Amino acid sequence: MLTDLSETRSIVFDLDGTLYVCPQLGKQIEEAAVELVAESRGVSRERGREILARARSRLTEIFEEQPTLTRTCIELGIEIREFHQMLQYRVRPEQYLDHDPVLVALLDSLREQCDLYIYTNNSLPLSHKILSLLGVEEMFARLYTIEFAQAPKPDPEAFRRVLEDIGGPPESFLFVGDRAAIDLKLPAHLGIPTLLVGETADLLQIHKLLGIIP
Repeated sequence: MLTDLSETRSIVFDLDGTLYVCPQLGKQIEEAAVELVAESRGVSRERGREILARARSRLTEIFEEQPTLTRTCIELGIEIREFHQMLQYRVRPEQYLDHDPVLVALLDSLREQCDLYIYTNNSLPLSHKILSLLGVEEMFARLYTIEFAQAPKPDPEAFRRVLEDIGGPPESFLFVGDRAAIDLKLPAHLGIPTLLVGETADLLQIHKLLGIIP
């Protein structure tokens, strides 16, 4: 349980499920992956769905945690570039996301005290589009997307590169995400403060710990 963020200088947010929650968009992304698996195997969408589900189940058994969709596609021999090209072609966040004044206000007050960053498995174009729709694209000092990491979270080497690029001791960071195993396990292992969230309102916990609100 976090009690003190007095040394925090850099807040690193996950994107999907952290700064917004949209099951419909998640379903679009899942369906794009199903289509890509089906095309790569030359099978029906139904068969592609089965193949994807089995691969995800197998990885869950091996690593004792559910893998990301990107990691599952890699396991099936699909390159990261192929997967994200499909997402850019098939996923339409503008159908579901809109300007979020609450999120804008929350992040605007945070960036008065800390530098804000995004670390996501999304591609840069899709991340820009989502953040722009939410109205918070200009809030972040840098976006660490799959193009920078070259490997999906949680990847130790990519995580190390993000830390080194931002700079600062462990206590100067706060990592915020909605998936403990994917977003927060690596920073927690290094003693970096983390915060698990389930909805936008949970971000107010940061403000309380920073003393922005009582």
